[in-house]
Amino acid sequence: MDRLQEIERKHDQLRDLMAQHSVGAIWLRRARNIAWFTAGADAVIAADGENGAFNVLVTPERRAIVTDPIEAPRIRDEEKIEDLGFIFDISPWYARQLPSGEHVATDDGEIGDAITTLRRTLLPSEQDRARALGADTGAAIEQAVGRVEPGDTEFEIASYMAAACRERGGLALVTLVATDERTMKYRHAYATFKPLEKYAMLVVCCRRGGLVMSATRFVHFGAIPADLTARNQKVAAIDAAAMVNTRPGRTQGDVFADIQAAYAAQGEADQWQLHHQGGLAGYASREAVATPGDLTRVNAGQVYAWNPSIPGCKSEDTILIAEGGFEILTATGNYPTVDASVGGQTVKRPAILER
Repeated sequence: MDRLQEIERKHDQLRDLMAQHSVGAIWLRRARNIAWFTAGADAVIAADGENGAFNVLVTPERRAIVTDPIEAPRIRDEEKIEDLGFIFDISPWYARQLPSGEHVATDDGEIGDAITTLRRTLLPSEQDRARALGADTGAAIEQAVGRVEPGDTEFEIASYMAAACRERGGLALVTLVATDERTMKYRHAYATFKPLEKYAMLVVCCRRGGLVMSATRFVHFGAIPADLTARNQKVAAIDAAAMVNTRPGRTQGDVFADIQAAYAAQGEADQWQLHHQGGLAGYASREAVATPGDLTRVNAGQVYAWNPSIPGCKSEDTILIAEGGFEILTATGNYPTVDASVGGQTVKRPAILER
């Protein structure tokens, strides 16, 4: 499936939505939905922007880029969007014309949930882009780990991840860093000016073409204490249980119960309450964070990022769900691993890198 075929498939999906909701057009304003529908066009100017710098108006017969003279040249020249069946609807940036003349539904309004549901299951071509981004995200965080030296501040370490993602055409939406005693105190550790002594946690969420991949890695300078090795093995076992039990037809609530049981089996029964455990990912770092009893269904073609943690250790990679199992997208094969066995299946999870 090439990019045009992917867009045609999604146009058919939106035609069905228009018929179901008795509307004449769908106006896509959210950046992640624009990236989804255009098969990877980037509509984001401000990194934290929810809405796109350009919009897409979809009718049964056509798809139009609604924009201004600021954005139109770049989109036309670099996205090659006209080759994908789009037309341009350009108005001045100081007086942008809004769609009119037909019943228009918006993706931040009445059909937003329906579009989110479509977006969460990736088509084969999207899965290929997720594999490529996953490989680059894993390489980026591990490149950053390789640059870290004692004396680096947490801000400097965060900058290594951000730069490594940018080098690969991505944007680091999240760069969490904790060093030494802060790894024991904070699950969501904002970077500070604290310098690294021996031990660091690096967390990254990298976006490219709308998709987001997440990973966590740890590095220790000098011999790794036995206590940290044991903690890492515990979170590896919990993460492996989450991955193995994320299967089509189950719910996030089912998997969450397995995660709770895995924490208890590791003697850490209450630790799940102190940090969310991750969940469905894709066009957001987490499309849906899993909770007890969560009825969100697991489907083949979805991506998940679980992140179990206990003080001092966390395990996190992004996986693609298939009918017969899962694929770890952010594993590079170049990082030390530990084995965790679940129901007779062995899963390799990241070890603490000793330098």
